[in-house]
Amino acid sequence: MKSLTAVSALTMLLVLGVQELLALARGMLDLEVLGAGLASGFRHIIPEGLDHIAFLLGLFFLSRAFPALLAQVTIFTLAHSLTLGLVVLTGFSFEPRWVEVAVGLSIAAVAVEGMFSCSLARWRWLLVIAFGMIHGLAFAHNLVQEEGIRRSPVSALFGFNLGVELGQLVVVGALMLVFSPWWRRPWYRVRVAMPALACTALCGLFWAVQRAA
Repeated sequence: MKSLTAVSALTMLLVLGVQELLALARGMLDLEVLGAGLASGFRHIIPEGLDHIAFLLGLFFLSRAFPALLAQVTIFTLAHSLTLGLVVLTGFSFEPRWVEVAVGLSIAAVAVEGMFSCSLARWRWLLVIAFGMIHGLAFAHNLVQEEGIRRSPVSALFGFNLGVELGQLVVVGALMLVFSPWWRRPWYRVRVAMPALACTALCGLFWAVQRAA
């Protein structure tokens, strides 16, 4: 009986806590703008963000362990969230054309590095951080053109960033389902990872040249 009472009390506290958090969110965030930003962020990964998906491929095909892959994706997320927030909240301006060129080069660089490395080098983390910040600038260029950004910048930023992360998780999850069963096969790197990284590098170079023209 005491256990049942304790469980009931804990449940009530949790419910009250969720209700208070929701009330706080309603006061601080514009939920309509947040929802629109979330949909926009997800759309900028799936189906519109082929270049950002390509960068995720560059991270994925060097890794054959989920913890290492998760660490890279998390660092990439933190880095692009930083620059995305800085641009939106400070109004920092930049030339979007050259950012898009840099995005293409970052895709090629991370793929080529993966082709010549059999394991994660220490300096690869610096690459992921730097390239994540570049991708954040590209995301910011899209976000500042959204209508909701003028109405509620924080809501738009939070929603867009959340949508981007959900899109990335869907991509990584799909890649895991398809390729992780073959990670331990001796032929995986030669027959799967290397061709995939080579195609990713060529796509990155093509985008960089196309955007610079």
